[in-house]
Amino acid sequence: MAALLLVAAGLLWLRSRSEPPAPLVMVEVRGDVADPGFHAVDGPARVHAAVRAAGGDPTGMVDGTVPPGTRVVVEGGAWRAEPMDEQLVVGLPVDVNSASATALQAVPGVGESRARAIVAEREAHGPFRSVDDLERVRGIGPATVDALRPFVAAGQVEPGQ
Repeated sequence: MAALLLVAAGLLWLRSRSEPPAPLVMVEVRGDVADPGFHAVDGPARVHAAVRAAGGDPTGMVDGTVPPGTRVVVEGGAWRAEPMDEQLVVGLPVDVNSASATALQAVPGVGESRARAIVAEREAHGPFRSVDDLERVRGIGPATVDALRPFVAAGQVEPGQ
């Protein structure tokens, strides 16, 4: 009997170890936070996790699930959900050679100004030949490139570009 219990416990342990991790969900957070923009949080997306990811303090806020197609707006120690201007559906990795500034904001660590800088650099000096070429963008160094690497790719560059 003890052997059977041991086998059952082992199978439960293996099952718990093989379950996939919770999916990451991109949530847009605006308002009274240090880093407004899109942030990755474990799904299902919770307001407290999204506010923390954006550098805000959710203490005292009622937690809740972020409704699909909405952004979280933080003002005066409270939050509200409001419709997004444009629904954003982005597959990862995001191609830095073809993505719009809005799509680039779906990448963790890329806010509005960094996204605009990536697009401006690409338009001014041509496509990025590799993810490492993001160092051409002012304010992006090797540590930032390493942090972005799991979420971005540099798509095919045609010869002569």
